[in-house]
Formats: sequence, structure tokens, C-alpha cells
Amino acid sequence: MRMFLLWRRTVLIALCCFILLLASAALGEVSTATPSVLAVETIIGENRVRYPQLQGMGNEIEQSINNAIVERGKIAQRMVTLATLQPGGTGLQVDFEAFLEGDVFSAVINARGVMENGRNGQAYVALCYRLSTGEPLTLDDFFTDPELVVSYMEETLEETYPDELGSYVENGALTPLPRDSFSIDSDGITFYYDQDQFSLVTGTSGAAHFYFDELNDYLLSENDALPVTLALRLVPLRDEQIKAAIAYKVSLGELPHIRAKLGDPMQALIDEYRLLREPDQYPGGRYCQLEAPMFRQILILTDALAKGFENSKVLGLLSYRCNLFGIQTGSTTQERWREILGTPESTVDFDEMLAYTYGLPVGTADYYTFESSQLFLYADEDSLLYAVRLTQT
Repeated sequence: MRMFLLWRRTVLIALCCFILLLASAALGEVSTATPSVLAVETIIGENRVRYPQLQGMGNEIEQSINNAIVERGKIAQRMVTLATLQPGGTGLQVDFEAFLEGDVFSAVINARGVMENGRNGQAYVALCYRLSTGEPLTLDDFFTDPELVVSYMEETLEETYPDELGSYVENGALTPLPRDSFSIDSDGITFYYDQDQFSLVTGTSGAAHFYFDELNDYLLSENDALPVTLALRLVPLRDEQIKAAIAYKVSLGELPHIRAKLGDPMQALIDEYRLLREPDQYPGGRYCQLEAPMFRQILILTDALAKGFENSKVLGLLSYRCNLFGIQTGSTTQERWREILGTPESTVDFDEMLAYTYGLPVGTADYYTFESSQLFLYADEDSLLYAVRLTQT
């Protein structure tokens, strides 16, 4: 009897999934030609399977991409697992992030919990398609020389990631970069590794994120695969425009691309992006390194955590890979940013002791205030921008 009920439950869930897919296709047939993303979700208790489907195109391309999402995302297997889970067990959470703009649809499906082999695990599935043809997008669609840009990204990861991740790595082969497993959004590109090549001790598969700003020298100058926002961002701004854009962004308590801002609750950030390791100390507070790939070389500053994360907020953002609308780490000189922003309100030289205290190389810090936020631009001994920090005044 129990086996029959279990079988019936599985069939019902699979049928519901099929009906939802039909509904998605029907929506596409009756709506306008403008595509959108529909979230298809099934929840049983505390477990859920949630994945994207395109709607609005109402053609064979839409159906082809939707079928690929279901097949590559192993949605049928996830649904069967969902239907057979017992209360109080490991459980299953399947969720996604999607990007749709111009001729590009991209998504990453994240499954965590009981995998199709019955064991506990985690897996990403990255998708990237051209809407006009339904064909998968490759690095050739974004970069002038894929081999060259991959070489640059691999070198960058090997120079920066080991120090950041430390001993919190289970499998640590950063190269070769998984060039056929990536997603994009308006900010950048993220590569997703197999667990047996690169994974963290938390059980999460490794991933590597790069802003398009970092790869600007390798991007195709004209290509209809590029998102509209990216194409606009590649247009250089005049000095007065850069200063105005910085003033506006910083006054909001934000830095470009970073998915956190001053005043955000720390616990909510950790729940969404996961804490990689025990926070490091700095005078008056803690540096927090989040696990999600878009926080590579980015630290979140908070208080001393005497009352825990649930009572703490974001007090600052510190980025070692930042582009302030043209003022960019690793390339912009102190002389140049002073031309754009003017004379700083104050300048502090960091000797070896002070620099060590804040985890920086010997250098010089310039301070600028925009409303209630203070911008800290740090030059290394070569007078190149090394780090950008934002705090409240």
C-alpha cells in the first residue's frame, strides 16, 4: 500500500510538471512577441523545485530552449526526487537566476540537497542561448580571441583566488576554466566548475566571476549578442560624467555591480550568498568574505559582531576589482582619479604597520565624501588604484 501511494504521488507530481510546461507554452502562444521568463515552481513541505521557462515568443525556438532547460537542468529527475523525499531528511532545494535582454537568454540552475544518485550534494547547470536562433552562445560570441581571454582569466584566478579561499577548498583545480559552462548577466560572466575539479568545503561547486569591465580589452566591439546595457557601458564617459555618476552611486551607499549596500542586514546577505569563512578583524569591526562567485575579491565590512550577524548591518564595502565608471583598479593612476574627482578632502600614507593592520600593501589613501558616504581610493606604491572602499561618514 505504501509503495502504491508513493508511486501515485510521483505520477501526480510528474503530471503537474507536465501541465505547467503546457501552460507555459500556451502563455507563449497567446501573448505578445516580447519574451519573458516564467518561474515554474513545485513545493512539497520545505522542499521545492523552481526552474525557468521562456514565454511570449510562441515559436519553435522558445520550445527548443525550454526543452533544453528541462533536459540539461535534470528537472524530471529533480521532480521524482522531490516526490520521494521523507520529512526530516536532507531535502532538496532547486532554484535559479535568469537574465533576458536583447538577443540573449541566460540562466543558472542551482540544485542543493538529495541528488539523482540519492546522495547529498550540490550542482550548477549554466545556460546561455541566442533567442533569434535558439543556438547556445559560446565565448566566440562575446570575445575577439577566446583563447587569449581564457588565458587571462585563468592567470587572474591563480594569482588571486588561492589567497582568498585559503584552506576552504575541497578540490582546487582552477584551470582549465570550464569555458562551456557559463552564464551572463548585465554585469559580467560566471563560469561553473564540476565538483570533482573545484569545490569548497561547504560542498558547493566552485565558480569564477568576472565583470565585463575587467574583460573590456577582449570584448567584441559590435555584436548583437551583447546585452544592451553592456554595449552602453562600453562607451567611455567624459570626466564630468564619471564624477556625477560616482557621486550619485556613492550617495546611495552603493558601488557598481556589488549586490550589497550600506545598511543592508548582514544575516540576509549571509542567508543568500553564504559566509565563506570566519570573518577577519580590522580596527573596530570585521571583514566578511561571502562564498557566492560575484563576491570574488570583495569584502563586506560590519561591526565587531558582539551581538551576532542578526543584529549587524553592512557598514562598508571593500573591493579589489572595481570600476567606478572609468576609474578602475589595477589601471587608473592616482593622478588620473584626482583629475576626475578633484583634490581629495584628506590623504593618508599607509606605512607597513598601518597597511598590515588593514590588510593592504604600503600605499596612499585619498578620501572623498558624497552626502553621508565616504569613498576611499587606495594607491599602491606604483600609484595605481589597488582598492576602493565605501563607508558611512
